Amino acid sequence: MHWIGYTTLYREGGPQLAQAARTLAREHEATGAAVRLARIESKRDFVDEMERLRARGERLDGLHFLGHSGMYGPMFRTTAMPEQFSPHEWRTLAERGAIPFAEGGQAWFHACRTARWFAPFFARTFGVPAHGYHWYTSFSTRRERFRWPGLRYPKDAPLHLIGVKGRKSHGVIGSALKYAGFAEAEAFRRYAPEPVLGDASYDGVAELYDAVFEDIRVREDEWRWLEAHLPAGPPPRVLDIGCGNGALLRQLAPRVARGEGVDGSEGMIRVARRHDNPEHLAFTHVDEPTLPFPDASFDVVISLLSFRYLDWDPLMNEVRRVLAPGGRLLVIDMVTAPVAPREVPRLVADAARAVAQRQARPAYRQALARLVADPRWQTMLRYNPIRAQHELVWYLESRFPGRHVELLNVGWHARVLAFDSGPLAPGTVAPQSYP
Repeated sequence: MHWIGYTTLYREGGPQLAQAARTLAREHEATGAAVRLARIESKRDFVDEMERLRARGERLDGLHFLGHSGMYGPMFRTTAMPEQFSPHEWRTLAERGAIPFAEGGQAWFHACRTARWFAPFFARTFGVPAHGYHWYTSFSTRRERFRWPGLRYPKDAPLHLIGVKGRKSHGVIGSALKYAGFAEAEAFRRYAPEPVLGDASYDGVAELYDAVFEDIRVREDEWRWLEAHLPAGPPPRVLDIGCGNGALLRQLAPRVARGEGVDGSEGMIRVARRHDNPEHLAFTHVDEPTLPFPDASFDVVISLLSFRYLDWDPLMNEVRRVLAPGGRLLVIDMVTAPVAPREVPRLVADAARAVAQRQARPAYRQALARLVADPRWQTMLRYNPIRAQHELVWYLESRFPGRHVELLNVGWHARVLAFDSGPLAPGTVAPQSYP
């Protein structure tokens, strides 16, 4: 059986997604295949649907998802309260055998950028071939080449969701070629369930990373923002999530009552512990989105340039649990986003300042060059990509209403954002559909 799931609420194009899903269902039915079409608007909807299939003894020759996607997979609910399975949650579903694939079953993700990280991750995790698109997707009246449906395209006519080069990926010229009819549909990229090639963690580059960020103040914009947003008053108890080599907590040591750092990389934790750390600092390796600390044990939780790697939904409840009343979450991270024309003056100024900062610190500049040129660093980036700006902004601003993400600096293809939750009352984040 081919299972075809689609969403209608997240971002725009809900009716067209349903129409494209119906088209895909008819195409499979024409081959004599059994098809189940399901509207899926949340993580819970997906889990419950898979459970129903298993209870009936159904086995999937093909799993298809049509909708929107972030870097780490399908997006559900709405942009006002986005929801996404975390890598940990996908792995948990795989361990439970939650998706009833038949022998020889495969998965297709008809959504933007699913080939860049998610499809190969899904293939490795579930042990089935998975397919995705590298480029962004568009609705088309033809499958093999983009043809714009127009504003009055019949709702019962065939409609396809295809990967295609366009404005988001290739700018104004790409958009012009697309609507002129010169854009061919991208072929699905197929990924076999192969193991990770090399070390996907920070373990292999821990020493090189430590040499670059021995003094965290080389990240001048980020350090300045953190200093301004640390709470005044008695020295706080601070938890650093994704602490790396511990440089941030060591720099903060004179200002904190207690500092705990956690990281998923054992190599990084070894490096952090090897330094001459004050007695009130400690570093712990964690391998799941749980925090080994009692309730209300911290006044500040910080994630500096590591939030992109974290299992957001599972971890956020843990963050709220360990924060004391009035505690706050401070997040600084890098995201991808193209430069808007209005941002060009800011881009030039930020780039000039960054060059000047590197020139003033030759040891930092040389250590950074060694890090980014190392093949192990490239492998780590391949398996741990940077998320898009809108993913981070929509997530944080939905979980903490009334608070807004700040822009710290702008690069050609990436920028650094910062977020201060403000003082928080006890409790958890807005309830998610799953788990």
